[in-house]
Amino acid sequence: MLSERLLLLTLTCYVLVWSVNGDDFMEVRSAEEEKELIDALQEVLEKLRNKQIPSTEKRLGWVPSCEAGEQCAVRKGARFGKVCTCPEGTACSFSALQCL
Repeated sequence: MLSERLLLLTLTCYVLVWSVNGDDFMEVRSAEEEKELIDALQEVLEKLRNKQIPSTEKRLGWVPSCEAGEQCAVRKGARFGKVCTCPEGTACSFSALQCL
């Protein structure tokens, strides 16, 4: 997710630089304007780098728990995806997609 945002930001900057440097668009920017743009871009990049991932997303394979009778799985084509873990004494029924 973070890499997708960085890629999008990089592509946006590339398009802006390319359009400014185009042959049919000749505008000279002052050194102050360029410095302001560079500073703004650096701030955005720092915010993206420093963004922390929530602790629940850090644990790979972690699935939240759900109550009995709730939907515990999702069917997508021939595959089932687990939405949550069922409480003790119940199991996820893949025919009903609920904790039974």
